[in-house]
Amino acid sequence: MKTVPNIHPGRRTFVKSAAMAAAAPFVLRVPLMARQRTKVVVIGAGMAGLAAAKRLVEQGMEVIVLEAKGAIGGRVFTERSVDGIPMDLGAGWIHGPSGDNPIVGLLSGTTAPTYETNDESVRVTDANGADVTDRQFPSMNERLKKVLADAKAHAMAAPEDMSLASAINAVDLTAMVDPYMLYGLNTNTEFDKGGWLEAFSAKQYDDDEKFPGKDVLFPQGYDVIPKLLAANLDIRLNQPVSAIAYGSSKVTVETPSGPIEADYAICTATLGVLKAGSIAFNPGLPAEKVTAINRLGMGQINKLFMVFDQAFWPTATQYFGYHSPVRGRFSYFLNYRTFASANVLVTFGFGEQGKVLEQMSEAELMADVTAAMKKVFGASATSPKKHFLTRWNADPYTQGAYSFAGIGGGYQDHVALAAPVDRLRFAGEHTHEKYRATVHGAYLSGIREADRIISGQ
Repeated sequence: MKTVPNIHPGRRTFVKSAAMAAAAPFVLRVPLMARQRTKVVVIGAGMAGLAAAKRLVEQGMEVIVLEAKGAIGGRVFTERSVDGIPMDLGAGWIHGPSGDNPIVGLLSGTTAPTYETNDESVRVTDANGADVTDRQFPSMNERLKKVLADAKAHAMAAPEDMSLASAINAVDLTAMVDPYMLYGLNTNTEFDKGGWLEAFSAKQYDDDEKFPGKDVLFPQGYDVIPKLLAANLDIRLNQPVSAIAYGSSKVTVETPSGPIEADYAICTATLGVLKAGSIAFNPGLPAEKVTAINRLGMGQINKLFMVFDQAFWPTATQYFGYHSPVRGRFSYFLNYRTFASANVLVTFGFGEQGKVLEQMSEAELMADVTAAMKKVFGASATSPKKHFLTRWNADPYTQGAYSFAGIGGGYQDHVALAAPVDRLRFAGEHTHEKYRATVHGAYLSGIREADRIISGQ
Protein backbone atom coordinates (compact mmCIF):
# COMPACT_ATOMS: atom_id res chain seq x y z
CA MET A 1 0.00 0.00 0.00
CA LYS A 2 1.14 3.54 -0.66
CA THR A 3 -0.60 5.47 2.08
CA VAL A 4 -1.94 4.87 5.55
CA PRO A 5 -5.71 5.43 5.89
CA ASN A 6 -7.02 8.33 7.92
CA ILE A 7 -3.88 10.44 7.99
CA HIS A 8 -3.33 13.95 6.74
CA PRO A 9 -1.68 14.18 3.31
CA GLY A 10 1.87 15.39 3.16
CA ARG A 11 4.33 16.29 0.46
CA ARG A 12 7.15 14.12 -0.80
CA THR A 13 10.41 15.59 -2.03
CA PHE A 14 11.83 14.10 -5.17
CA VAL A 15 15.26 14.21 -6.76
CA LYS A 16 14.96 15.84 -10.13
CA SER A 17 16.64 14.50 -13.25
CA ALA A 18 19.84 16.18 -14.35
CA ALA A 19 19.56 18.81 -17.05
CA MET A 20 20.36 17.87 -20.64
CA ALA A 21 23.99 18.29 -21.50
CA ALA A 22 24.94 20.90 -24.05
CA ALA A 23 26.03 19.32 -27.31
CA ALA A 24 28.42 20.41 -30.05
CA PRO A 25 26.99 21.39 -33.44
CA PHE A 26 25.60 18.54 -35.57
CA VAL A 27 25.71 16.15 -32.54
CA LEU A 28 22.48 14.81 -31.13
CA ARG A 29 21.67 16.03 -27.66
CA VAL A 30 21.47 13.00 -25.37
CA PRO A 31 20.04 13.44 -21.85
CA LEU A 32 22.19 12.34 -18.96
CA MET A 33 20.84 9.43 -16.98
CA ALA A 34 18.82 10.54 -13.99
CA ARG A 35 20.82 10.05 -10.85
CA GLN A 36 19.84 6.73 -9.30
CA ARG A 37 18.04 7.22 -6.03
CA THR A 38 19.29 5.48 -2.94
CA LYS A 39 16.82 2.79 -1.87
CA VAL A 40 16.25 2.14 1.82
CA VAL A 41 14.05 -0.46 3.50
CA VAL A 42 12.87 0.55 6.97
CA ILE A 43 11.71 -2.35 9.13
CA GLY A 44 9.00 -1.19 11.51
CA ALA A 45 6.50 1.70 11.38
CA GLY A 46 6.94 2.74 14.99
CA MET A 47 8.35 6.09 15.99
CA ALA A 48 11.94 5.24 15.05
CA GLY A 49 11.02 3.82 11.66
CA LEU A 50 8.64 6.64 10.75
CA ALA A 51 11.13 9.31 11.82
CA ALA A 52 13.86 7.74 9.70
CA ALA A 53 11.62 7.21 6.68
CA LYS A 54 10.29 10.75 6.71
CA ARG A 55 13.79 12.19 6.94
CA LEU A 56 15.08 10.04 4.08
CA VAL A 57 12.12 10.79 1.81
CA GLU A 58 12.64 14.50 2.40
CA GLN A 59 16.14 13.98 0.99
CA GLY A 60 14.77 12.38 -2.15
CA MET A 61 15.51 8.74 -1.34
CA GLU A 62 13.29 5.81 -2.24
CA VAL A 63 11.98 4.39 1.03
CA ILE A 64 9.81 1.36 1.76
CA VAL A 65 8.52 0.89 5.30
CA LEU A 66 7.64 -2.68 6.26
CA GLU A 67 5.31 -3.02 9.25
CA ALA A 68 4.55 -6.44 10.75
CA LYS A 69 1.21 -5.38 12.20
CA GLY A 70 -1.92 -4.05 10.55
CA ALA A 71 -1.43 -0.52 11.85
CA ILE A 72 1.34 2.03 12.28
CA GLY A 73 2.75 3.44 15.51
CA GLY A 74 4.33 0.43 17.19
CA ARG A 75 4.22 1.04 20.93
CA VAL A 76 2.53 4.40 20.32
CA PHE A 77 -0.97 3.08 19.73
CA THR A 78 -4.37 4.51 20.63
CA GLU A 79 -7.25 2.07 21.04
CA ARG A 80 -10.80 3.43 20.54
CA SER A 81 -12.87 0.25 20.39
CA VAL A 82 -14.32 0.69 23.90
CA ASP A 83 -17.09 3.32 23.66
CA GLY A 84 -14.85 5.44 21.44
CA ILE A 85 -12.66 6.38 24.42
CA PRO A 86 -9.03 7.13 23.39
CA MET A 87 -6.86 4.65 25.30
CA ASP A 88 -3.10 4.93 24.79
CA LEU A 89 -2.05 1.32 25.17
CA GLY A 90 1.67 2.02 25.08
CA ALA A 91 3.24 5.45 25.40
CA GLY A 92 0.98 7.79 27.34
CA TRP A 93 3.02 10.86 28.18
CA ILE A 94 5.50 13.24 26.64
CA HIS A 95 8.21 12.93 29.28
CA GLY A 96 9.99 16.22 29.81
CA PRO A 97 8.04 18.44 27.39
CA SER A 98 10.67 21.16 27.13
CA GLY A 99 11.66 22.93 23.95
CA ASP A 100 14.52 20.45 23.56
CA ASN A 101 12.16 17.49 23.30
CA PRO A 102 11.58 16.77 19.59
CA ILE A 103 8.06 15.47 20.22
CA VAL A 104 7.10 18.95 21.40
CA GLY A 105 8.37 20.30 18.09
CA LEU A 106 6.20 17.83 16.18
CA LEU A 107 3.13 19.06 18.05
CA SER A 108 3.30 22.34 16.16
CA GLY A 109 2.16 20.42 13.09
CA THR A 110 -1.05 19.28 14.82
CA THR A 111 -4.03 20.76 16.62
CA ALA A 112 -3.91 18.06 19.31
CA PRO A 113 -4.50 19.34 22.85
CA THR A 114 -2.27 18.17 25.69
CA TYR A 115 -2.88 17.92 29.42
CA GLU A 116 -0.25 18.38 32.13
CA THR A 117 -0.71 15.68 34.75
CA ASN A 118 -0.22 16.84 38.33
CA ASP A 119 2.10 14.40 40.07
CA GLU A 120 1.39 16.14 43.38
CA SER A 121 -2.30 15.25 43.16
CA VAL A 122 -2.14 11.80 44.68
CA ARG A 123 -3.79 9.92 47.55
CA VAL A 124 -2.12 6.80 48.94
CA THR A 125 -3.94 3.99 50.71
CA ASP A 126 -2.30 1.21 52.69
CA ALA A 127 -3.11 -2.50 52.39
CA ASN A 128 -5.91 -2.13 54.98
CA GLY A 129 -7.60 0.75 53.18
CA ALA A 130 -6.34 3.56 55.43
CA ASP A 131 -5.32 6.90 53.92
CA VAL A 132 -1.56 7.20 54.54
CA THR A 133 -0.80 10.05 52.13
CA ASP A 134 0.67 12.32 54.80
CA ARG A 135 2.97 9.59 56.04
CA GLN A 136 4.00 8.53 52.54
CA PHE A 137 5.03 12.07 51.59
CA PRO A 138 7.50 13.64 52.02
CA SER A 139 9.36 11.62 54.65
CA MET A 140 9.33 8.35 52.74
CA ASN A 141 10.42 10.09 49.55
CA GLU A 142 13.47 11.48 51.33
CA ARG A 143 14.32 8.06 52.72
CA LEU A 144 13.87 6.54 49.26
CA LYS A 145 16.34 9.00 47.74
CA LYS A 146 18.90 8.18 50.43
CA VAL A 147 18.50 4.41 50.08
CA LEU A 148 18.91 4.59 46.30
CA ALA A 149 21.94 6.86 46.59
CA ASP A 150 23.55 4.58 49.17
CA ALA A 151 22.77 1.50 47.06
CA LYS A 152 24.34 3.10 43.99
CA ALA A 153 27.47 4.04 45.95
CA HIS A 154 27.73 0.51 47.31
CA ALA A 155 27.43 -0.97 43.82
CA MET A 156 29.95 1.38 42.26
CA ALA A 157 32.51 0.41 44.89
CA ALA A 158 32.03 -3.29 44.20
CA PRO A 159 34.21 -5.06 41.61
CA GLU A 160 31.21 -6.71 39.89
CA ASP A 161 27.74 -5.47 39.09
CA MET A 162 24.76 -6.71 41.09
CA SER A 163 21.00 -6.31 41.09
CA LEU A 164 19.56 -3.13 42.52
CA ALA A 165 17.63 -5.28 45.01
CA SER A 166 20.90 -6.76 46.29
CA ALA A 167 22.49 -3.33 46.60
CA ILE A 168 19.47 -1.99 48.52
CA ASN A 169 19.55 -4.93 50.91
CA ALA A 170 23.26 -4.33 51.46
CA VAL A 171 22.67 -0.78 52.71
CA ASP A 172 19.22 -1.07 54.34
CA LEU A 173 17.80 -4.46 55.30
CA THR A 174 14.36 -3.01 56.10
CA ALA A 175 13.75 -1.15 52.82
CA MET A 176 12.59 -4.17 50.83
CA VAL A 177 10.01 -5.16 53.45
CA ASP A 178 8.73 -1.68 54.35
CA PRO A 179 5.43 -1.12 52.45
CA TYR A 180 6.08 2.62 52.26
CA MET A 181 9.49 2.07 50.70
CA LEU A 182 8.23 -0.66 48.39
CA TYR A 183 5.49 1.66 47.15
CA GLY A 184 8.10 4.28 46.22
CA LEU A 185 10.48 1.77 44.68
CA ASN A 186 7.67 0.29 42.62
CA THR A 187 5.74 3.34 41.44
CA ASN A 188 8.84 5.45 40.88
CA THR A 189 11.86 3.26 40.08
CA GLU A 190 10.25 0.16 38.57
CA PHE A 191 7.65 2.13 36.59
CA ASP A 192 10.13 4.74 35.37
CA LYS A 193 12.87 2.30 34.39
CA GLY A 194 10.60 -0.45 33.10
CA GLY A 195 12.01 -3.49 34.87
CA TRP A 196 12.11 -4.84 38.41
CA LEU A 197 14.53 -4.40 41.31
CA GLU A 198 15.92 -7.92 41.07
CA ALA A 199 16.81 -7.46 37.37
CA PHE A 200 18.16 -3.89 37.30
CA SER A 201 21.87 -3.18 37.09
CA ALA A 202 22.70 -1.47 40.38
CA LYS A 203 25.54 0.35 38.65
CA GLN A 204 23.73 1.60 35.56
CA TYR A 205 19.96 1.36 36.04
CA ASP A 206 19.75 5.17 36.13
CA ASP A 207 22.45 6.15 33.64
CA ASP A 208 19.99 7.69 31.19
CA GLU A 209 18.97 11.36 30.91
CA LYS A 210 15.74 13.37 30.95
CA PHE A 211 14.42 16.55 29.45
CA PRO A 212 13.02 19.09 31.95
CA GLY A 213 9.34 19.88 32.37
CA LYS A 214 6.22 18.26 33.80
CA ASP A 215 4.84 15.33 31.84
CA VAL A 216 1.85 15.85 29.54
CA LEU A 217 -0.52 13.40 27.90
CA PHE A 218 -2.86 13.49 24.91
CA PRO A 219 -6.57 13.43 25.89
CA GLN A 220 -7.51 12.62 22.29
CA GLY A 221 -4.76 10.06 21.73
CA TYR A 222 -0.99 9.95 21.25
CA ASP A 223 -1.43 8.42 17.78
CA VAL A 224 -1.66 11.91 16.31
CA ILE A 225 2.16 11.92 16.27
CA PRO A 226 2.81 8.74 14.24
CA LYS A 227 0.00 9.70 11.88
CA LEU A 228 1.71 13.01 11.26
CA LEU A 229 5.04 11.34 10.51
CA ALA A 230 3.47 8.68 8.27
CA ALA A 231 1.89 11.10 5.82
CA ASN A 232 2.61 10.08 2.22
CA LEU A 233 5.16 7.39 3.09
CA ASP A 234 5.20 4.04 1.29
CA ILE A 235 4.10 1.89 4.24
CA ARG A 236 3.33 -1.78 3.69
CA LEU A 237 1.31 -3.30 6.52
CA ASN A 238 1.14 -6.94 7.61
CA GLN A 239 4.67 -7.54 6.35
CA PRO A 240 6.69 -9.16 9.15
CA VAL A 241 10.34 -9.51 8.22
CA SER A 242 11.76 -12.98 8.79
CA ALA A 243 15.35 -12.52 7.61
CA ILE A 244 17.87 -9.84 6.65
CA ALA A 245 20.94 -10.58 4.54
CA TYR A 246 23.44 -7.73 4.52
CA GLY A 247 26.86 -6.87 3.16
CA SER A 248 29.03 -3.98 2.06
CA SER A 249 26.99 -3.13 -1.05
CA LYS A 250 23.36 -4.09 -0.47
CA VAL A 251 20.77 -5.71 1.79
CA THR A 252 18.02 -8.24 1.11
CA VAL A 253 14.96 -8.36 3.34
CA GLU A 254 12.65 -11.37 3.37
CA THR A 255 8.91 -10.63 3.63
CA PRO A 256 5.68 -12.63 3.10
CA SER A 257 5.43 -10.92 -0.30
CA GLY A 258 8.93 -11.94 -1.32
CA PRO A 259 12.46 -10.55 -0.96
CA ILE A 260 13.25 -6.85 -1.29
CA GLU A 261 16.71 -5.64 -2.22
CA ALA A 262 17.93 -2.20 -1.23
CA ASP A 263 21.05 -0.14 -0.71
CA TYR A 264 20.42 0.08 3.05
CA ALA A 265 18.09 -1.30 5.69
CA ILE A 266 17.18 0.22 9.04
CA CYS A 267 16.01 -2.40 11.55
CA THR A 268 13.80 -0.94 14.29
CA ALA A 269 12.65 -4.28 15.71
CA THR A 270 12.16 -4.05 19.47
CA LEU A 271 14.69 -5.39 21.95
CA GLY A 272 12.15 -8.10 22.81
CA VAL A 273 12.00 -9.24 19.19
CA LEU A 274 15.80 -9.23 18.92
CA LYS A 275 16.05 -11.26 22.11
CA ALA A 276 13.59 -13.82 20.74
CA GLY A 277 15.60 -14.25 17.54
CA SER A 278 12.51 -13.67 15.43
CA ILE A 279 14.61 -12.18 12.62
CA ALA A 280 17.45 -14.23 11.12
CA PHE A 281 20.52 -12.15 10.24
CA ASN A 282 22.96 -13.32 7.56
CA PRO A 283 25.75 -13.08 8.46
CA GLY A 284 25.05 -13.32 12.18
CA LEU A 285 25.28 -10.12 14.17
CA PRO A 286 28.66 -9.15 15.67
CA ALA A 287 29.43 -10.52 19.12
CA GLU A 288 29.19 -7.12 20.79
CA LYS A 289 25.63 -6.68 19.53
CA VAL A 290 24.61 -10.15 20.65
CA THR A 291 26.09 -9.47 24.09
CA ALA A 292 24.20 -6.18 24.34
CA ILE A 293 20.92 -7.81 23.32
CA ASN A 294 21.34 -10.51 25.96
CA ARG A 295 22.49 -8.16 28.72
CA LEU A 296 19.83 -5.47 28.42
CA GLY A 297 16.43 -6.16 29.90
CA MET A 298 12.97 -5.82 28.34
CA GLY A 299 10.28 -4.50 30.67
CA GLN A 300 6.97 -6.29 31.14
CA ILE A 301 4.68 -3.39 32.10
CA ASN A 302 0.99 -3.54 31.13
CA LYS A 303 -2.04 -1.28 31.59
CA LEU A 304 -5.58 -2.21 32.57
CA PHE A 305 -8.23 0.29 31.38
CA MET A 306 -11.54 0.13 33.22
CA VAL A 307 -14.81 1.86 32.23
CA PHE A 308 -17.60 2.48 34.75
CA ASP A 309 -21.17 3.82 34.58
CA GLN A 310 -20.42 6.23 37.42
CA ALA A 311 -17.33 7.51 39.21
CA PHE A 312 -17.01 6.22 42.78
CA TRP A 313 -13.70 8.03 43.32
CA PRO A 314 -12.75 11.69 43.95
CA THR A 315 -12.79 12.93 40.36
CA ALA A 316 -10.46 15.89 41.00
CA THR A 317 -7.58 13.70 42.22
CA GLN A 318 -5.12 12.69 39.51
CA TYR A 319 -3.57 9.53 40.98
CA PHE A 320 -4.40 6.97 43.65
CA GLY A 321 -1.61 4.90 45.18
CA TYR A 322 -1.99 1.55 46.94
CA HIS A 323 0.32 -0.45 49.17
CA SER A 324 -0.54 -3.59 47.24
CA PRO A 325 0.23 -6.86 49.04
CA VAL A 326 1.76 -7.97 45.73
CA ARG A 327 4.44 -5.47 44.72
CA GLY A 328 3.59 -3.95 41.37
CA ARG A 329 0.05 -5.26 40.99
CA PHE A 330 -2.49 -2.41 40.92
CA SER A 331 -0.27 -0.14 43.03
CA TYR A 332 -1.20 2.92 40.97
CA PHE A 333 -4.43 4.25 39.42
CA LEU A 334 -4.71 7.07 36.86
CA ASN A 335 -7.99 9.02 36.86
CA TYR A 336 -9.31 9.96 33.40
CA ARG A 337 -11.87 12.35 34.84
CA THR A 338 -9.26 15.08 35.33
CA PHE A 339 -8.93 15.47 31.55
CA ALA A 340 -11.96 13.68 30.04
CA SER A 341 -15.65 13.10 30.69
CA ALA A 342 -15.27 9.32 30.57
CA ASN A 343 -15.52 7.43 33.85
CA VAL A 344 -12.25 5.57 33.40
CA LEU A 345 -9.53 4.38 35.74
CA VAL A 346 -6.25 2.95 34.49
CA THR A 347 -4.17 0.70 36.69
CA PHE A 348 -0.92 -1.09 36.00
CA GLY A 349 1.15 -4.19 36.32
CA PHE A 350 4.67 -2.95 37.09
CA GLY A 351 7.84 -5.02 37.22
CA GLU A 352 7.19 -8.72 36.82
CA GLN A 353 3.47 -8.22 37.50
CA GLY A 354 2.94 -6.92 33.98
CA LYS A 355 3.43 -10.41 32.64
CA VAL A 356 1.44 -11.98 35.47
CA LEU A 357 -1.65 -9.95 34.51
CA GLU A 358 -1.56 -11.45 31.02
CA GLN A 359 -1.57 -14.94 32.48
CA MET A 360 -4.67 -14.41 34.64
CA SER A 361 -8.12 -15.45 33.44
CA GLU A 362 -10.70 -12.73 32.92
CA ALA A 363 -12.55 -13.81 36.06
CA GLU A 364 -9.34 -13.82 38.13
CA LEU A 365 -8.30 -10.43 36.80
CA MET A 366 -11.65 -8.77 37.56
CA ALA A 367 -11.93 -10.34 41.01
CA ASP A 368 -8.41 -9.28 41.91
CA VAL A 369 -8.65 -5.69 40.70
CA THR A 370 -12.11 -5.19 42.23
CA ALA A 371 -10.82 -6.33 45.62
CA ALA A 372 -7.94 -3.85 45.30
CA MET A 373 -10.32 -1.02 44.38
CA LYS A 374 -12.49 -1.72 47.41
CA LYS A 375 -9.39 -1.19 49.56
CA VAL A 376 -8.46 2.02 47.73
CA PHE A 377 -11.92 3.53 47.22
CA GLY A 378 -14.14 1.80 49.76
CA ALA A 379 -17.25 -0.35 49.56
CA SER A 380 -18.77 1.77 46.77
CA ALA A 381 -16.17 0.49 44.30
CA THR A 382 -17.60 -1.82 41.64
CA SER A 383 -16.27 -4.04 38.93
CA PRO A 384 -15.93 -2.22 35.59
CA LYS A 385 -18.64 -2.63 32.98
CA LYS A 386 -15.91 -2.86 30.34
CA HIS A 387 -12.17 -3.28 30.47
CA PHE A 388 -9.14 -3.55 28.21
CA LEU A 389 -5.84 -5.16 29.21
CA THR A 390 -2.75 -4.46 27.14
CA ARG A 391 -0.69 -7.53 26.35
CA TRP A 392 2.70 -6.29 25.21
CA ASN A 393 4.58 -9.39 26.33
CA ALA A 394 2.38 -11.77 24.33
CA ASP A 395 2.55 -9.58 21.22
CA PRO A 396 5.03 -11.36 18.90
CA TYR A 397 6.08 -8.07 17.33
CA THR A 398 6.95 -6.29 20.59
CA GLN A 399 7.56 -9.00 23.23
CA GLY A 400 7.70 -6.51 26.08
CA ALA A 401 7.26 -2.88 27.01
CA TYR A 402 10.58 -1.02 26.88
CA SER A 403 14.26 -1.59 27.57
CA PHE A 404 16.22 -1.25 30.81
CA ALA A 405 19.78 -1.79 32.02
CA GLY A 406 20.04 -5.40 33.16
CA ILE A 407 22.74 -6.66 35.49
CA GLY A 408 26.11 -6.02 33.87
CA GLY A 409 24.54 -3.90 31.16
CA GLY A 410 23.77 -0.27 30.51
CA TYR A 411 24.98 2.71 28.51
CA GLN A 412 27.63 0.84 26.51
CA ASP A 413 25.10 -1.74 25.34
CA HIS A 414 22.78 0.87 23.86
CA VAL A 415 25.78 2.31 22.01
CA ALA A 416 26.70 -1.15 20.73
CA LEU A 417 23.16 -1.76 19.47
CA ALA A 418 23.25 1.53 17.55
CA ALA A 419 26.49 0.74 15.70
CA PRO A 420 26.12 0.24 11.91
CA VAL A 421 27.08 -3.11 10.39
CA ASP A 422 27.88 -2.77 6.68
CA ARG A 423 24.68 -1.53 5.00
CA LEU A 424 22.50 -2.50 7.98
CA ARG A 425 21.44 0.13 10.51
CA PHE A 426 19.63 -0.16 13.86
CA ALA A 427 17.18 2.23 15.53
CA GLY A 428 14.60 2.17 18.33
CA GLU A 429 14.42 3.30 21.94
CA HIS A 430 16.79 0.49 22.95
CA THR A 431 19.51 1.95 20.72
CA HIS A 432 19.56 5.40 22.35
CA GLU A 433 22.08 5.61 25.18
CA LYS A 434 20.64 8.82 26.67
CA TYR A 435 16.90 8.48 26.18
CA ARG A 436 16.11 4.77 26.22
CA ALA A 437 12.55 3.70 26.99
CA THR A 438 11.03 6.93 25.65
CA VAL A 439 9.18 8.07 22.55
CA HIS A 440 11.66 10.87 22.01
CA GLY A 441 14.53 8.41 22.29
CA ALA A 442 12.98 6.25 19.58
CA TYR A 443 12.36 9.29 17.36
CA LEU A 444 15.90 10.61 17.79
CA SER A 445 17.37 7.20 16.99
CA GLY A 446 15.49 7.14 13.70
CA ILE A 447 16.77 10.60 12.79
CA ARG A 448 20.31 9.50 13.73
CA GLU A 449 20.25 6.54 11.37
CA ALA A 450 18.67 8.49 8.53
CA ASP A 451 21.39 11.11 8.85
CA ARG A 452 24.08 8.42 8.79
CA ILE A 453 22.75 7.15 5.48
CA ILE A 454 22.34 10.66 4.07
CA SER A 455 25.94 11.50 4.94
CA GLY A 456 27.23 8.18 3.60
CA GLN A 457 28.43 6.89 6.98
